[in-house]
Amino acid sequence: MANQLQLVIYEGYLGADPEVSFTQAGKAVSNFRIGSTRSYTIADGTKIDETTWLRVTAWGNLAEVVGNYCKKGTHVIVQGVLKVGETGGPVVYQRKDGGYGAQYELTAEKIR
Repeated sequence: MANQLQLVIYEGYLGADPEVSFTQAGKAVSNFRIGSTRSYTIADGTKIDETTWLRVTAWGNLAEVVGNYCKKGTHVIVQGVLKVGETGGPVVYQRKDGGYGAQYELTAEKIR
């Protein structure tokens, strides 16, 4: 089946200032991460905060807008298409604390 709907809408805060660069053809590209925290309480009453991070890539005019108006801590809602790693899943990496994390990449179509 072709042309199936693939859409992700993710709300969060920028973890760092966006990086904006330009391709050799002059097209702007911006890369940044957004994090969103979910809080819940487990059976013994302990509150857990779980933050999920997404790497976001924006192209063209959208990339320039992000570079000009967004900075670390900016609240955004990003709509786009999920890009998976070579294995079809998220990219897995080892954090500085020794634990493991996973990250998906989102190619932005709209940012609010």
